Amino acid sequence: MNKIKLKYLKVKWLKQFKELIKNKSKDYYKDSLSKLYNFDTKTSLFSISFLDTVNNRELNKLIKKIHKLKKNKKYKIDVSYRAKSLKNINYIHPQFDYTGSGSVATIAFLNDYIFSRIEMSWSQINNDEAIIQYVVYFKKVITSFETIHNFIIKNYKILKHSNFTPFYFDIKFFKREQTQCIDTELKYFRVIIQSKLKKLAYSHNLKRYLLPVKFTYLFDEKTTNIMKYIKSPFLEESFIIDDDHYFIINNLEDIEGAEINEFIFKKSFNPIDFVHIFSQFRMSLYYKLFYNIEKYELEKRITKYLNSNKIIINFWDYKWLLNKNKRINEKRFYKLKYENKIKCYSSSKGTLLDYKLLNGIKNVYSENIDFIKNINSLNYNILTFIISFVALIVAIICIFN
Repeated sequence: MNKIKLKYLKVKWLKQFKELIKNKSKDYYKDSLSKLYNFDTKTSLFSISFLDTVNNRELNKLIKKIHKLKKNKKYKIDVSYRAKSLKNINYIHPQFDYTGSGSVATIAFLNDYIFSRIEMSWSQINNDEAIIQYVVYFKKVITSFETIHNFIIKNYKILKHSNFTPFYFDIKFFKREQTQCIDTELKYFRVIIQSKLKKLAYSHNLKRYLLPVKFTYLFDEKTTNIMKYIKSPFLEESFIIDDDHYFIINNLEDIEGAEINEFIFKKSFNPIDFVHIFSQFRMSLYYKLFYNIEKYELEKRITKYLNSNKIIINFWDYKWLLNKNKRINEKRFYKLKYENKIKCYSSSKGTLLDYKLLNGIKNVYSENIDFIKNINSLNYNILTFIISFVALIVAIICIFN
């Protein structure tokens, strides 16, 4: 019933959305990105990167899917690994003294009007999972909001089939608030690109959640206006790589991955390679960027036993929790030395290594494991009592017969 209602709401909202973005002219459609963001230098969107996780089975599926794309004349494929035949190949295996990483593939678009290519790379973050990075490059850097708006008009029907599209804001508010219009279209720009990506790739959360995303922006010059924004972002954290390279992490949105805005002030550059950073920071960085997704997964799988009359624990839910606890507490043959050259710019106490967050998550996992153990012990005692009682009744019946 809920699925039918959600489908109805999507159809109703899409009709209104189509009328608003397609049939009514808005002044901001023609604005440059620098004007929209209130920056006093030319601003260009260079690329969008998505982050997700894969286990060995999922990485095998991804590589096999990429190999199948070779038959499609729309793409030129360059893949670094051979595809499995019947049995999975061990791309990911336990690593106690080093971290495996590498390039997975490049998918070049031959006829697309906006996308140039997708580059995929990976790095292990624990003994059985790796982070995978999808970097989506454009044919030309985006300098005008009109490019984003026209892209949404052409692809807005994709929103109807997206599992991670939010439909909860008021369409009436959208009509009269320019800021709401811009924020919404930017969000759906991200949603549509991820929806297109899931047709070409395969990873753990790709079809279920908005993934952590990184927008890479280029600026013609460093100005006081921009540096003031980077120094004091609203409810966010900013970090410095070097004098020409900064990024801001926004982790406030519910049930989706963090949003990262990367700011680069030079013409020749290398965008932040989060695969390289993950190879050093591993699970501590993972929980900083995937916190909301992990929180929702925990709620969906475990807290239902806390808030209901369910007493039988699903084996797969319990195994999921045990695996999560194992991965976050993994030990290594040597102490990993973090090359922590990335300093927080907005706060002297800020860091990518949030030990307070990590320890809090460990405590939550441990508490839930203890709770499930107690429930299972209680269930075992009840079952033992029932079996003993039934056996007693059967014995009495046999004696009197």
